[in-house]
Parts: sequence; structure tokens; C-alpha cells
Amino acid sequence: MNISKPLYESSSLIERQSTHTLSSLPLHALVACWLGMVFDGMDTNNFILTLHPALAELLHTSSTSQIGAYGSAILALFMVGWAVGAYVFGMLADNIGRTRTLIISVLLYALSTGLCAIAHSWQEMAICRFLVGCGIGGEISIGGVMLAEIWKGKPRLHATGILQTGFPCGFLLLSGANLLIGQFGWRWLYVIGMIPAFLAIYIRTKLDDAEDAKKVRDYKNSLRAKERHQLNENEVHYLRSPVFELFNRSNLMNTLIVTAIASFVSIGAYAVLGWIPAWINQLTASVAVQERSYAAISQSLGNILGCATAGLLILSIGRKSAFRLAFAGALIVCPLMFLTTKTFGAPLLAWAFLAGYFVMAPFAYLFIYVPELFETRLRATAFAFVIQTGRILTGLACLLSGQLVGIFGGSYAMAGAAVASFYVLALIATLFMPVSPGIVSEERLVSQ
Repeated sequence: MNISKPLYESSSLIERQSTHTLSSLPLHALVACWLGMVFDGMDTNNFILTLHPALAELLHTSSTSQIGAYGSAILALFMVGWAVGAYVFGMLADNIGRTRTLIISVLLYALSTGLCAIAHSWQEMAICRFLVGCGIGGEISIGGVMLAEIWKGKPRLHATGILQTGFPCGFLLLSGANLLIGQFGWRWLYVIGMIPAFLAIYIRTKLDDAEDAKKVRDYKNSLRAKERHQLNENEVHYLRSPVFELFNRSNLMNTLIVTAIASFVSIGAYAVLGWIPAWINQLTASVAVQERSYAAISQSLGNILGCATAGLLILSIGRKSAFRLAFAGALIVCPLMFLTTKTFGAPLLAWAFLAGYFVMAPFAYLFIYVPELFETRLRATAFAFVIQTGRILTGLACLLSGQLVGIFGGSYAMAGAAVASFYVLALIATLFMPVSPGIVSEERLVSQ
């Protein structure tokens, strides 16, 4: 018996490409998820922004090689936590609902960020950053799925682009905060990093899951209420963990290729651009609070532009071409930035802006593209797996780049430029991208 699609039909007609009437739920979803992204951007980047001064204090050293090695290890552990949180919360969201899972994940990363402020050793910082990663991995994945399911048609593409601007806006706010309070020490950035997350909790309690997600969840619950012997083969299959569905014949290629694409996007953001603040410390031979903040602001503005225009770009040139344009741009910009800039100034800020655009815009493309490839009953798990598995590979890339710092005599610039060469592989991977239907289809449950 063929049980690849046991109890549903994928309906492409449900998502209309016509005018989308804004109701309160889509608006609340966009505002709430965007604020969540803002806080994610703050709590992700506070370690990157404070890496050098924080580890110099915790390790009692000024050695750039040692700081680079330990910093890359903590960043790698954060990436692993991000992936673990995405897996766990993704499966949880497919079972207990998107909204409830969001609240749990936000609480986790908010409290863990606050704990970073009282870390007294690099080990304590590493554990706290792992927990922060778990919470952020869950929040970003579920927020992205939730928005994709609630918004329909062409407005979904633009709403997703707006959603993704939240992350660089968070980095922008963090950079401004660093300008104001950075002189009082790095710990204060972690204190303010936990406060705004609680606002997202309140807003998210005003949300509800999309109707399709609720129907699928309710149907699963009705099946779980039955005795095992009362379930037929199709119903047993329907209750299987969505993880198994990712690797069946119909989904395997989508899972593998998109996971590779997402990995390249993540590696660029953290194993390449993650060295910019520490590189500026090295260029200026100082704490460089203002210089690091200005560079972060410039990079964030480029990121915001890339994400805000994601919908327009994809509608103009398509999904594959958008990824190729970004990867080609990053392959050119990142090495040139690191290898041609010898002092802090306007050229470095211009390069940071371009790097922010080309390296970070593909995150918006992923949030548009990935939900289109999977059915509702496994979408949260699939989204978390294919996008966040890249975090583990990113962690390995961070460890590699940390070792490269030592190999290149303590040069953060050479390490960043060397890792950027992986964009060649990213361009090759786009040749095998699955064709998207262009919509987020819904599941229509059918009777036996």
C-alpha cells in the first residue's frame, strides 16, 4: 500500500495569489515575530560584539591567538545549542502548537542571556551561550514557520523580508547600546539583552496558530486518544515522528540540498563576519568601543536593506538567482574587505555595509523558500532541521577559523578571508536546488 501521503492532500489552491486582506492575526503575528527577531539579534550578537574584551577578562590574557581559539570554541558551542534547540522546539511545535513553544523558547534565551552577565570563567560563559543558542534556535525557527503559515500569497514574501530585518535591527540597537554603556564594561550588554525578551512573551500570548496548523494538531491529538489497536496503518504512519518523514523518498533530496544551502548561509554570517569586531580591536590596538559599534551599525544597515528587499528581488529574478547573486557578491566582497583594509575608516565601514547585504540577505530567502517545500504536519520540524543543522556545520567552521587565526600568526583578517572561499561551494550547491511551488500549501484532511 502506498502510504506516502496518508490522510491529507496538498492544496495549492488554498493559498491565493490575489489580494490579501489584512486581519488582526497576520498583523499581530508580524509585529510579535519581528520583535522576537529584534531580541534574537541582540542576544546572538552580544558575544560577537564583546568577544575580545570579555574573553580577555575571563582568560586573563591579551593574546589574540588564545582569545581567538576560545572565542571560536564558545561560538561553536552556541551554534550547536542553536541546532539542538531548533530540533527540540521544532518537534515540540508540531505537537503542542507554535505559540506555546515560542513562549518557552523566548523565556529560555532571555534568562540564559542574563546569566552571561555574571559569568566568572570561560566555561560558565560557554554553558550560558549554549543555552542562549537553544532558545534562539527554537524561537527563530517557529517564528518563521508561524509567519509563513499565517500570511498568504505575494504579501508573505514581503512580510518575511520585513521579519528578517528584525535581526539586524537588534544588532543595530545593541551597537547603539554599546556606544552608550560600553565604557562601563561588557557585562551590561548581557543585562539589557534579557530585558526586552519579556515584552515578546506578552505579545505572543495574543497570538494563535494558523487554522491549518491547529487542524493538523487537533487531528493528531484525536488519533493519540485512540487505543493502538484502533488505529489503521495510515493513522499509525501519520503519528510517526516528522523526522522520519524528512528522509523518505519524496523529501530526502529536498532535505539534503536545502540543508547544505542553509549551512553555507550560516557559515558566512558567523565564521566569516563574526571576526569583524575582533579584527577592529586588532587594527586599532585598543578596546575600540566606538569603532566596533560603528562597523556593526554599518553592517546592520546593509543587512536591513538586503532583507527588506528580499521579496522584491525574488519576485523579480526568482529564488535560485537571488541565492546566486548573494553568494557571488559575498565571495567578492568578504576577501576584499579583509585583505585590502589596513586601518579603521570609511572604506572599512563601506565594506561592512556591502558584506552585511550579501552575506545576511540569504537568511530572508531561506525563510521564504523552505516553508514552501514541506507539508504542514512536518513543516516546523523540517524548517528547524534543514535551516538549523547548518549551525552545527557552522560551529565546526568557527573552530576551523579559530585555528586559522593561529596559523596566520594571529591575523583575524586572513582567517576571515580564507573561510570566505567556501562561497564557491555555495554557488555550486545552487545548481541542485529543488524547484519550489512558490506557495506555502496547506493540508486538507480527508476521511477514510
